[in-house]
Amino acid sequence: MDKAYLLSLLLLAFGCAADAQEAAKRPITLDELNNRQVVGTLGKPLGTVVDVEAKVIAGSELRLKQYDGAYLLSVTHVDGNKLDQPTVLRFSTGFSDVKLANDHFSLYELKHGKKTGSLNSAQISELEKGYVGRSVRLAVYEVGGFRGRPLKLPDDAPLWADVGFYFDTRLEILADREKTPDKGRKGR
Repeated sequence: MDKAYLLSLLLLAFGCAADAQEAAKRPITLDELNNRQVVGTLGKPLGTVVDVEAKVIAGSELRLKQYDGAYLLSVTHVDGNKLDQPTVLRFSTGFSDVKLANDHFSLYELKHGKKTGSLNSAQISELEKGYVGRSVRLAVYEVGGFRGRPLKLPDDAPLWADVGFYFDTRLEILADREKTPDKGRKGR
């Protein structure tokens, strides 16, 4: 190949890379976000229903303040495919009747059928027996949104302890696949 041709290819490639870097820095509008698919932590577009296999873990195991008092799902399989690394996500049971709790107080209510105003560490430890470490198979979809404290607050705004502003995803649980292995919606 001639040197001029190679040089022009190199300059074209460099120009394309620079354009891609500039495009990546450009803010995304809400319209763009709504018209393009956002791929979540599970490797599927947000809002895609999938079956997962996961283990319930205590947020305290992660040693991050933001997860203290919470229970999360450590997902190992998506639609029967094993993930290279388990991914840990918050979850909500929303409108489903799945018997999972995402915090200490919900777990107390799940196990005792009533609410409580306070729990000590011994009570929490007892509640977690048979729950933390439990394996589950669920139908879920991943949703996302921004969390945390904005970076540049005005001087007259209140301060609170929180993580920095970032986009986060969580799982919305639809069904327990241990109870509904046929995946069907009978009578609907």
